[in-house]
Amino acid sequence: MLPDFHHITPYRIPFADLDMMQHVNHRAYIRWAETTRSEYFVEILGEKINGTRGLILVNVAFTYERQLTFREPVLIGTRVARIGRRSIDFAYEIFSESQQQITTRGRTTMVAYNYLDHESLLVPPEWREKIAAYEHKLPEGLA
Repeated sequence: MLPDFHHITPYRIPFADLDMMQHVNHRAYIRWAETTRSEYFVEILGEKINGTRGLILVNVAFTYERQLTFREPVLIGTRVARIGRRSIDFAYEIFSESQQQITTRGRTTMVAYNYLDHESLLVPPEWREKIAAYEHKLPEGLA
């Protein structure tokens, strides 16, 4: 289903995520990414969502390959695709359980941020270590 992802969140499409064309509106995918990335941040990095260090969104892109509809069960995969000096790219894939295929792929770039000093920061070494341990290996470009 999502072999490249260890962090997988099950979800059922609610009515509120539909647009007037009766399929999932693009803004919903961004909200799902925010939600699953926040879970990754808390569960894997062990950071508080309202702590002094965090991540700020600087870029988001999604490719919609197949539409999703009301009450469709999906799995949302979230993983770290790249770690830079001050930024982390997250990759997302959405798998439809009823269609049995990937419907959506996405990527966000996040900047590590110090909320006390109001400035970006270098990605902390402990984040790198925890991500590497969780993802089981360092994919290309993750050093």
